[in-house]
Amino acid sequence: MNSSDSFNTRRLPALKSAAKLATPSNESEFNITQELSAFGQETGIEQAESRTDQANTRTVQAEARTDQANIRTEQAEARTDQANTRTEQAEARTDQANTRTEQAEARDQANTRTEQAEARTDQANTRTEQAEARTDQANIRTEEAEARTDQANTRTEQAEERSVQAILASELRYRRLFETAQDGILILDAETGQVVDANPFMKDLLGYSQEEFLGKHLWEIGPFKGEAASKIAFAELQLADRIRYEGLSLETKDGLRVEVEFISNAYLMDEKRLIQCNIRNITERKRAEAEILRLNETLEQRVLERTKQWEEANTQLEEANKELQAFSYSVSHDLRAPLRHVLGFVDQLKKQDGPSLSKSGHECLITIAQAALRMGNLIDDLLTFSRVGRAELKKTEVDLNQLVVNALKDFQVETKERKIIWQIPPLPLVRADSSLLRMVLVNLISNAVKFTASRAEAKIEIGSSDATEETVIFIRDNGAGFNPKYSKKLFGVFQRLHSNEEFEGTGIGLANVQRIIHRHGGRTWAEGVVDSGATFYFSLPKTT
Repeated sequence: MNSSDSFNTRRLPALKSAAKLATPSNESEFNITQELSAFGQETGIEQAESRTDQANTRTVQAEARTDQANIRTEQAEARTDQANTRTEQAEARTDQANTRTEQAEARDQANTRTEQAEARTDQANTRTEQAEARTDQANIRTEEAEARTDQANTRTEQAEERSVQAILASELRYRRLFETAQDGILILDAETGQVVDANPFMKDLLGYSQEEFLGKHLWEIGPFKGEAASKIAFAELQLADRIRYEGLSLETKDGLRVEVEFISNAYLMDEKRLIQCNIRNITERKRAEAEILRLNETLEQRVLERTKQWEEANTQLEEANKELQAFSYSVSHDLRAPLRHVLGFVDQLKKQDGPSLSKSGHECLITIAQAALRMGNLIDDLLTFSRVGRAELKKTEVDLNQLVVNALKDFQVETKERKIIWQIPPLPLVRADSSLLRMVLVNLISNAVKFTASRAEAKIEIGSSDATEETVIFIRDNGAGFNPKYSKKLFGVFQRLHSNEEFEGTGIGLANVQRIIHRHGGRTWAEGVVDSGATFYFSLPKTT
């Protein structure tokens, strides 16, 4: 506050007090009123001037701050284009603030607008600082980008170095292959036909050293010399990319002839067209091919001879089968007649002289009759065995469940007085000759029933197992069993492991089983333990 303000502040209360204490009169009241009015005008002017001075001071301060903003803005302009734009906006706003400040000098709202200008200036300063911060970040990012670029350059240099090393390694590997190859290799200039390189094996192959090949034309060198075909082939290779000769005959330095496989390929190397010739010695292969051809011709001759022998053997077999069939008929009729006579005379002796015969005589007659009956059964079995080998197979879909039920009917009378536990789970369908397969089942079931005769409680199981390519059927019993070391003899003709006194039989049944199953393309085998039962298996293929 200045001295006039202090004076006016002290004077105004005194005048008001004088006005209150003075004697009322029109003149005095008028004078006091005029003095008050003049004082009020003077005071208002002074206050306005004071406010104007303050506004000017603030304006000066605002201008100073604006100058600082301009300086900062100029610095920001050098760092980033975005700061220039924002600084220009700040300057525009500052100019607007100045304009509004000048307008505020004439209005009472100048202070408020000046404060707004200051606030905007502060905002401009803040934005300038943000621009500077962003510029710094941009600089940091630029430095990081430069660091990454340096890393990328380093990696590129490392990759180039690795590439060079890889090329060198590849060239080294190629050179090793070139020098150690067991085929002769010549490298030719595709334009001139001169030998650029030759590997060491060329000396082993043809007897010429590397020096004798290098720098010379292909047709000027030993085995190719004077060969018109070499020039013609080279001309063809200049037009094509690949030429192959099989069985080309070349002469070695020692005068020997070798047959070679000659393969030529053209390629570019450092913008220069080269031809690589691979020369392989196939002399031994050609000899082997000739030997194979000779052997094939010999084999064909042998096949013709064997075919002729087979046809002759087949003819003989057919004749033998016819003779066997005739023999079967002879056995059926000629051998049965004497057996019938023997049985007839035994019956006649029993009727005529039975009462007068001694006990030993009766036993002799019984032995003769039983022997004749066994002979008859053996003849029947042999005839069956013969027919099984000649019978035509008529394969159909066979339900084993029904076939087993049908086969068991043959044993109803025989097993009526016995205790037998049958275990027969569901069985699969198979493809076979139904009548022959029934014969197999009857033979195997008959054995199981026969060899369990001594058991108080017999157990017979008929089951199956499924494999990928075949169906296996088995018949298991708890009977007399057999010694496993004789299992391979079981399916032979007349092969028996038990005496006739223990178990009756002719030794033909299992041979029939094997013959029938083999004709179906299957297998037969058996497992057993003495006095602990046996299991007989047979398999039938699933294919037709």
